Amino acid sequence: MDEFQIISHRFPRGMPHTLILLSPLAKRGGNYCTIKRIRNHLKSIGYKCHLEDPKLFQNHDEFVRMVDEDNIGILIGIHALRTGAFMKESNLPYIVILGGTDINEFSKDSHSLDIMTEVITKAKFVVCFSSTIRDKALALWPNISLSKLALIPQAVHTCVSSFNLMSYLFSQPEVNSLMTSSFQKPVVFSLIGGIRPVKNSTYLIPTFQEWHARDKRILLLIVGPKLDEHYCSTVFEPAVNKRPGVVYIPGLPMEDTHAIMSQSFAVVNSSDSEGMCLAILEAMHIGVPVLARNIPGNKAIVQDGVTGLLYDSPQEFIEKAESLTQCPDAYVTLTKNAKEYVHTYHNLEDERKKYVSLVECCIKDILASISSVAKSVPVHGDITA
Repeated sequence: MDEFQIISHRFPRGMPHTLILLSPLAKRGGNYCTIKRIRNHLKSIGYKCHLEDPKLFQNHDEFVRMVDEDNIGILIGIHALRTGAFMKESNLPYIVILGGTDINEFSKDSHSLDIMTEVITKAKFVVCFSSTIRDKALALWPNISLSKLALIPQAVHTCVSSFNLMSYLFSQPEVNSLMTSSFQKPVVFSLIGGIRPVKNSTYLIPTFQEWHARDKRILLLIVGPKLDEHYCSTVFEPAVNKRPGVVYIPGLPMEDTHAIMSQSFAVVNSSDSEGMCLAILEAMHIGVPVLARNIPGNKAIVQDGVTGLLYDSPQEFIEKAESLTQCPDAYVTLTKNAKEYVHTYHNLEDERKKYVSLVECCIKDILASISSVAKSVPVHGDITA
């Protein structure tokens, strides 16, 4: 049976309004925030949504049992490999959202690419956060139907808690001694994101150490959960531990992270690759300037010198960062332009309408197919049967 026949058999009275939304959830990173927003969009108009982490299923059979027991109608998942591997075997319609590492990193591995190709082929819709990701998808899968691709930029919502960054910093002995001796307020550059190789959180540490040696006010604050144990123990921790001018805070609740952004001088991105960096958009929304690595994912949302600053090397970073600390007018202009940009291109209502539209298209097609299948089934006593 194809998926429509399976659905019509399972749901003879029509499509249930229950969905599973799949995403890595345990560390509550950018994907968690995105899938949570999508869930809230759909719940607001009456859909029942289960939020699940594919890593928590023991095997595929456990996932299938949940789908059957909870009368699931549609699946939505972020990351074509990690969630797609489950969705492609479900025989249910699904929407796959290209997260970034799937298309930028895992696509380099032939086995992973084969799995994702099947995922993309079977999907009802493939969501791309930007035209950069869409172009990459078309390059990888040139036969994909354009009608299947949906361009939906990530929306941004921020909520700042009462977390006091300066109180926290002064509670750290090494920072307190520096600030007490200099009697100056720290100038904090925050790097937000889960600690894993692709985020390259150590990229600017030598640069900040040198800058801090010249100006004790300068601090690099790295905020995020440790997502890759081997990388953290062998690379990140040796680079961070007891390094003057560098402070590490493990992952915090989203509201506290937003509070840290709001009290920072600027937010820094040093990733090797990105899909669409939510921390950059959040900083823009809060009104803090962004200095981001000059990579395709960041160039899609940061216009250099207009809505933020892009850099190609540590040397270029330090040149632009020092210039920003000395030019209040540029600071104000960047943050003003960035706020206008996110309000125009990354607002919640536009995102809500587009995801609701995709789900409704799925339901409409399925109900039409159910009706078609029902009409083709002979009625008892029909002499034409």
